[in-house]
Amino acid sequence: MPPSILPRPATIVYRRLPNDVREFPGILRQESESNLVIQTRLTLPSPRRLAGRVIADTGFLAVWFIYRDRWYDVGKFYDRAGGHVGYYCDILKPMHKLLLNSIRTSTLTDLFLDLWITPRGKYYVLDEDELQAALNKGYISKTLASAARKRLTSLIHRIERKTFPPKQVRDIELLDIGR
Repeated sequence: MPPSILPRPATIVYRRLPNDVREFPGILRQESESNLVIQTRLTLPSPRRLAGRVIADTGFLAVWFIYRDRWYDVGKFYDRAGGHVGYYCDILKPMHKLLLNSIRTSTLTDLFLDLWITPRGKYYVLDEDELQAALNKGYISKTLASAARKRLTSLIHRIERKTFPPKQVRDIELLDIGR
């Protein structure tokens, strides 16, 4: 399928250090030089809970914003009924090329730290223990871990100033892909 036709099938390629590579099929909704917007249906081994609420589960939908040369992605999450439940932000190694080909992203390399942001703007830092374990095992360098923490802190400041998630993310609506 020609790259200019949207929406079209696309797969997010995601690597958790040291070598856990996973693929998430979805629909590429928007494509530019600076970002991709891909809608996916989640498939999880068990529900992810935070502060007494299910924030992610099999059948939930996410609209992912993947950026060129940024230290993060952000997904707007919806429950099975299409209700907005929050935003998930992965701290990532920046990518210089977004697509490997017309239907696959370049590999997104996770740097362990994550943020969950409620629809009202309350945030939770996730997986600090996983970052520490990765450091202890030598999966990530101290320099890269420090850079990941710095980017996380920067995003937190933006959340507190109400400038994150970006308007483009806040305003997106689900594309009907057979809920």
